[in-house]
Amino acid sequence: MAEVTTFTLNGSTSSYKGNQSARLLDVLRDEYKLTGVKCGCKEGECGACAVIKDGKLINSCMVAMGSIAGSEITTIEGYKKTDRFAALDRAFAKTSAVQCGYCMPAMALAIECLLSENHAPSEEEIRRGISGNLCRCTGYNAIVKAAMLAAEESGELWQNSVKAAKAAFGFTPKNLDEALEIRAARNAIPYGGGTDLMIKADPDADYLFLENIEELKRVYEDLEFIHFSAGCTFSELLKNSLAPGILKEALKGIAAPAIRNFGTIGGNIANGSAKADSALVFIAADSKIKLQSVRGERVIPLKSFYLGRKRTALEKDEIATEVLMPKKWLNCCSYHKVGARKALAISRISFAGFFSVEKGKIAHNAVAFGAVEDVFIRRPDLDEMLLGLTLEEAKKAKPKYLKAYEDAINPTEGRVSASYRKAVCLNLLGEFIDSMLKREYS
Repeated sequence: MAEVTTFTLNGSTSSYKGNQSARLLDVLRDEYKLTGVKCGCKEGECGACAVIKDGKLINSCMVAMGSIAGSEITTIEGYKKTDRFAALDRAFAKTSAVQCGYCMPAMALAIECLLSENHAPSEEEIRRGISGNLCRCTGYNAIVKAAMLAAEESGELWQNSVKAAKAAFGFTPKNLDEALEIRAARNAIPYGGGTDLMIKADPDADYLFLENIEELKRVYEDLEFIHFSAGCTFSELLKNSLAPGILKEALKGIAAPAIRNFGTIGGNIANGSAKADSALVFIAADSKIKLQSVRGERVIPLKSFYLGRKRTALEKDEIATEVLMPKKWLNCCSYHKVGARKALAISRISFAGFFSVEKGKIAHNAVAFGAVEDVFIRRPDLDEMLLGLTLEEAKKAKPKYLKAYEDAINPTEGRVSASYRKAVCLNLLGEFIDSMLKREYS
């Protein structure tokens, strides 16, 4: 796939003539000699390679060159020429925040992006903003103090920060029809964020870069559904008023800002992993997914989309374009993720549930588990055991309900044992039912 990618790098127009699936990280370091972009994990977990793309922090190891056409990329080499870097540099020096320095270039860019959006962040907001940038030396406290000091002493420098406008040129399809034609003709791999694809990118594969297709960036509602286009990033949905609170809760736990700024719900779902945090909420809500090709479109239950580990119902000429979440039953819900840490954590077990009572009886009960089996666990046949019961009747039926799930859940072995997974699943389910039965319903 020999194409030319034109983009702006540290203020200058640049053209890349090479493999479009090459990592931005490798090209910046090897071809442009921008070694301030550090190479750490190459899996999006350490944040050492972070750069700024169109005003947003991203991990360059997770980004293919073909996806940055028309974008503005800023590395520490470009940022260090600004007054804002000088102010931040002074703050780092005053607080003795720098030790080995390996993480500092990307850490500085993370703080730049944070202060550009929030000129007076709290300590908690700073810690969230740098949560994707691992530091092995300082323990973060001095870095947090440096960010607060920069905001206090030089906050006015960030008040007029201007984000670069995003534009697409070159080989990237300009609209959905063009993308579907390319998909049909070339069987190109849809690339919507690429935060999973880039871990093991295929240098010989054709990729279909979808980031700049406006039809894939909409969120809207009708009488029955909230429609989430597949190209919406996690960060965009966190700010969208139509996204329900339970979905935002799941999105907050996905990786860290540099991943959320680029990862999309379409990519999170279409990779076929039962550990996908946003997909779990859609599964529990009995959402549907729209699959489109030049042949037409089909809408199927999202649960039916998952066929096994990393296997989906997506045909070779199709693109997943939209998730349709039913609007009914969204008010009373719960989400819980069990991971090894607060940020950059892959789910060990995850849970989502919806519950509703009408006229004193349970009208809706829907739960789902992720990261337990090869596909998401969603068993309407078991959840129906509580339907039509009063809250008192449900309390008596709870042991039988939990036993049914205990018999049904068959966890896979992984980083944690199968017995641990099953025990945590039953604990989460039991706590969910208890909390729902204790609520007051009008």
